[in-house]
Amino acid sequence: MLRLARLAIDSWREPVAFLNRGCTEYAAESFLGPRKVEVSDGRRSVTCVLNLVDDAALVARDALALSAHAFALLGLEEGAPVAIRRAPEPASRAALRARIAGRRLSEAEIDAVVEDMVAGRYAGRETAGFLVAAAQTLDDGEVIAFARARAERSAQIVWPDGMVVDKHSMGGIPGTRVTMVVVPIVIAHGLTIPKAASRAITSPAGTADTMEVLARVDLDAEEVCRVVAEVGGCIVWNGRLSHSPIDDVMNAVTRPLGIVSDRLSVSSILSKKAALGVTHIVFDIPVGPTAKVATRADADALARLFAVTAEGLGIAARCEITDGTQPIGSGIGPALEARDVAQVLAGDPDAPADLRDKSLMLAARVLAFAGVAEPRERAEALLASGAAARAMERLVDAQGRNPDPPGPGRLTREVAAGSSGTVAAIDCHRIAGIARRAGAPLEKSAGIDQFRQRGDRVEQGEPLYRIHAEEEADLAEAAAYAEQGSGFEVAAG
Repeated sequence: MLRLARLAIDSWREPVAFLNRGCTEYAAESFLGPRKVEVSDGRRSVTCVLNLVDDAALVARDALALSAHAFALLGLEEGAPVAIRRAPEPASRAALRARIAGRRLSEAEIDAVVEDMVAGRYAGRETAGFLVAAAQTLDDGEVIAFARARAERSAQIVWPDGMVVDKHSMGGIPGTRVTMVVVPIVIAHGLTIPKAASRAITSPAGTADTMEVLARVDLDAEEVCRVVAEVGGCIVWNGRLSHSPIDDVMNAVTRPLGIVSDRLSVSSILSKKAALGVTHIVFDIPVGPTAKVATRADADALARLFAVTAEGLGIAARCEITDGTQPIGSGIGPALEARDVAQVLAGDPDAPADLRDKSLMLAARVLAFAGVAEPRERAEALLASGAAARAMERLVDAQGRNPDPPGPGRLTREVAAGSSGTVAAIDCHRIAGIARRAGAPLEKSAGIDQFRQRGDRVEQGEPLYRIHAEEEADLAEAAAYAEQGSGFEVAAG
């Protein structure tokens, strides 16, 4: 046995073990090679990549050191006796190789592959080979099986209410903070809606980033259950609530390789919904030339896949294909988007009409699950009466109100039309890029306040939008990027 030590090395999510080359208990060189090692005290174990160390001051000859992540996974105290062995051959390797070769896998085979991936029994290149092969060729049954296997390995929440609703968007359209309007409307009606939302990855703000302007979002499962029991819903960050361990394994491969797959995405999204106990869901699929889904044909195919997979998991689903040709709302960036939401909930006549209309449409689709006869009228009434606004206030208090919410950034620069005419197109990618260079989403007050939409008449020199930032360098970078291309196409005439 070796003494367990913790080495202050951040290996991110890759468990790594370190053994002295002159180890007194093992022939260290015999562990070199493609196979991983299993570290165990007889009760707990972790599978790791093994590195050999020559410096006894770093790792003693009678010790085995683990990286910070591996040490946390094993869950033992420093000094505990542990042994190492070559990790056993993954039981699912034949299935993994068969899928790479093109054979369809059964549900049991997919479950076994996922189990071995989560346990870290595969080398990165094996996981990469499987995901590259599966990304575009998983059939419907395999997508369902993949989603179920992922859900079963995530933290499960069971709700006392028979109907638990949700709304999910494919995203990619700046602004579009409809979730923060839909959720309070649905709560005000009396349905249960535990919304776990994402942070931005490539956009200027995710729902969690914007909600964080108003309240805490990093709630754990126990806190979420409390808030939902008290209020009827929540808007929280999914990273702490519904994180799936297989996501770490897959993201480590798909993101660096740029693998984008609707089939893998759908399995991931619906696995999280199943783990959260969602029974009914509305999907929003924006379509536009610079949206994530570019064509109507692609949207139809994605809607069908969502519906089939949801049905396979026992979830009732409706898909709405919506306009993704331009940002929704005026604000782009957390504080600016939170302002738009507040205006819609308050019935402010200056509130963005497109954000209000899309929110009401999607809220009506959710309410229809409960058999509401006139769901659009019901949603409008809950908004107009202030019931939705009051529900949002209760929700913010229950999650933990931010006592000092940020406003729009103090430094500004306006971007004007270079010619007179009609706004013919808006490049969502470009607008998002400008807002991110201004500091969003890490700087909550940064972003863009948009003044014009597609179809609007503009005159040369008239402002199209205002950039907000907190730092001079960020403002200069965003403005320089906007000078290279404003993101607005203005057609003469």
